[in-house]
Amino acid sequence: MMFFPDHHAEEQFDMLIRSRLSLFRGLARRILTNAADVDDAVQTALSKAWLRRRSFRDDAALASWVARIVINQSYDILRQQQREQRKLTAFANDHSVGTQETDDDLQRLDRAIAKLPELYRQTVHIAILGDIDTASAADLLGCSANTLYQRIHKAKELLRKSMSHE
Repeated sequence: MMFFPDHHAEEQFDMLIRSRLSLFRGLARRILTNAADVDDAVQTALSKAWLRRRSFRDDAALASWVARIVINQSYDILRQQQREQRKLTAFANDHSVGTQETDDDLQRLDRAIAKLPELYRQTVHIAILGDIDTASAADLLGCSANTLYQRIHKAKELLRKSMSHE
């Protein structure tokens, strides 16, 4: 038996959001430290809950079900950030200008990535930090694997140049 009859779904979901939004944000805040990440987690979780509303069974409380989705989404964001940080650290170790890895080096690398032209910044985020295979990265970026390799190479050159001038 489904919890959300089609004619009442939007109304019920709206009522849930109004009454429990601070609870959902509090749950996400316990896991994530950045307010923007908290907002992203809650928004994505609410979207997922809405899209999956037909799978909700009336044998559990709606707020608890959505809360679990918020918690899972928050941990997904946290794990993604940790993967990106590990990759960024490894990237800094492999491509720094001969210095030992420090917080300053990582901050310099972050700034250098942020200054890249959009095409190369997207390439770094998706193909290097994104933790996905080459074919998927190329597909997301709308190019061939060969073009992706060329963009990665160019992005690395631009980063080396930028970091050597800092």
